[in-house]
Order: sequence, then C-alpha cells, then structure tokens
Amino acid sequence: MIHRSLLRPRVLAAVAFVLLVPSTYGGADVGLGTGEPAEARAAFVDGRWLVAADLGEAAGTASGLALAADALSIHAHYVAPEPERPEVLRRAIGLAEEAVRMQPSDPWVRFQLAHAVGRYAQSIPPMAAFREGYVGRSRQLVEDVLELDPEMVHARLQLGSWHADVVAQAGALVARLTHGARAKSALEHYERALEMAGEDLVVYAEVSRGLLHLNRRRHGARAQELLRRAVDIEPRDAYERILHQRAAERLAELQER
Repeated sequence: MIHRSLLRPRVLAAVAFVLLVPSTYGGADVGLGTGEPAEARAAFVDGRWLVAADLGEAAGTASGLALAADALSIHAHYVAPEPERPEVLRRAIGLAEEAVRMQPSDPWVRFQLAHAVGRYAQSIPPMAAFREGYVGRSRQLVEDVLELDPEMVHARLQLGSWHADVVAQAGALVARLTHGARAKSALEHYERALEMAGEDLVVYAEVSRGLLHLNRRRHGARAQELLRRAVDIEPRDAYERILHQRAAERLAELQER
C-alpha cells in the first residue's frame, strides 16, 4: 500500500498542467448565440479579448457572459502578466457561473465555466489548487458538458488532456489511484475528438501536445503528423494564429532532433 503522504508531492506537481485546452468551440465561424453581441464576437476574433469581455458582460445575456468568460480565460493565459492572471480568471469564473445559472442546459455556456476553472487552477500555487479542489472540479465540469452534448469536440479534447497531463506529471499509478486518470482514457478521448473534428487546427495542435507530454518516444511520430496537419490549416482568428505559430515551432523542434 502506498501512503497518501508519499503521493501528494507528485499529485501537486500535476495540478499546474491540468486542462490546457482553451475553448474556441466552433472557432471563428461559430454562430452567434441568442443574446451574444456581434461586436463582442468580432473583438474576440480580432484578439481584443478584454474588449470582447466588456462587451459580452454588458450584454447581460448568458451567451454574452459566456463569451466574456472565454475571452478572459484566453487573455489571462496568453497575454496578461503572471501576477494578474488569478484576478482575471476569478472574473471569468464569476461571469461563467452567472451564465450557467441563466442557461444551465446550454453545453457551450457550461464549457466556458470548465475553461475558466481549468485556467484558474494553472494560475495559483499547486498546493492551493489541490487543496481547494480545482483539479477534481475541472474534470467534473467537462464531464457535465459531455453529458449534455457527447459530440462537443473541444469538451472531448479537454477531457483527454485532463487525463494525459495528470498521468504525465504524477505517473500512471499515482494518477490512477488519486484521480482516476489513465493514459488509455486520454488516448480514447483524443481519438474520438479527432474522429469528430474534421480539419480543426485546435484539435490537431492540442492532441499533438498531449501525446508528446504523455510519452514523447511512443507517440512522437503521431504528434509530428498532427502538427504538420495543424500547420497546413489557415488560422481563422487570433487565438488560432497563436496555436498555429506554436505548432510550427514545436514541429521544427521535433524535426531538428
């Protein structure tokens, strides 16, 4: 039997890497939800995420608030200085929670809460994220989304990354005993996301990242294949441009080895 005190350091190390998938459910050509202001979506597509957040919040609708939360989560991870990230993400969580209260049966709205909570877990010290339950909550939130919409590609992708990143950081045995995370589950969710996605830059980029994190030697060839496919896709918005650039850099690094 493994004593729980021996498991904790490795588990805590995993927390900071849980749920790395930002939400762009539908990408740049996502249809406007009821009450989502067109100008907020336009700002989002352009990468003016704080403007998009303000406009979405001002709309006061579930879709507007969810879009605001999405924009804040992306801004916090990619743009905001590290000390400011928790505050930005607390705002995102609050807006997403309000959106869920207004429209609890909408999977896209619920997905923005999962996104914000996952990012917040990354922005605070691992011990705090573990103690405050953000690791388990982030998984539960994504599973709740998939209960509403089993075909939501990016929710399936996010759940795959939850399993992959916990296993990669904590080790297979510890991850399974403490959080029920499994490499097999990560691969199954990734394969399902790839089947459903079609030509999706976000999916290709994130699955390749997760595979390399899980086991570079075993999955390196598949990751390179997916990175090449990601690089061949024209980005549709500011967020995809970031992923496209990172995919190109990762592919170049792998090809140099």
